[in-house]
Amino acid sequence: MNNKEFGKRLREIRKSKGYTQQALAEKAEIDEKHLSRVENGKYFPSYATLNKLLGALGVTLDEAGIELEQVEINKNPLYAKALQILNSAKDDNELSCYIDALKSVHKALKLK
Repeated sequence: MNNKEFGKRLREIRKSKGYTQQALAEKAEIDEKHLSRVENGKYFPSYATLNKLLGALGVTLDEAGIELEQVEINKNPLYAKALQILNSAKDDNELSCYIDALKSVHKALKLK
């Protein structure tokens, strides 16, 4: 799924749930302009933003039509794997551990 396809799917889900962009942005605690850019396919959201949006809409990655194996952000194949790892968390504690581990790996990679 490319950015435009995801944006279109997100817009469809948002409308089916009866949200305006402003209402969803407020519920997801993100900037409305940011949501607009995602829906228009300008870019794919970060994991944090994606998680907020899907949580606010009450849908899973699968329901949003995201096939993680096909996600390529900034030509970085590790992004999809990171999304898979984060999405597999069974609770908030596990998610927090995964996020901390990924931050450590990211920091280590930047140092090289």
